[in-house]
Amino acid sequence: MGVHREEDGREIYYDAIHRQVLIVYVPGYNNDWKAYVVPVPGESHASEVYLWERDGCPLSESRARALWPTLAAHYDEKGLTWRD
Repeated sequence: MGVHREEDGREIYYDAIHRQVLIVYVPGYNNDWKAYVVPVPGESHASEVYLWERDGCPLSESRARALWPTLAAHYDEKGLTWRD
């Protein structure tokens, strides 16, 4: 598990489910969030997390919540809603 802090202050969380596959949780700018499955080279997850923007495949809300329920609960507590 890791967290990448964007220049705008957003914290993008990620977790590897395989050396070459990340699950990335991205808070939006409108009090919302979305999760993506992202293929990566697998050389340095911390430097590959940004690939979600280009190569990420959106997850359904139910799958995102099942894969990282504590983070989803954290977003709920902060009042963030799922971005369709």
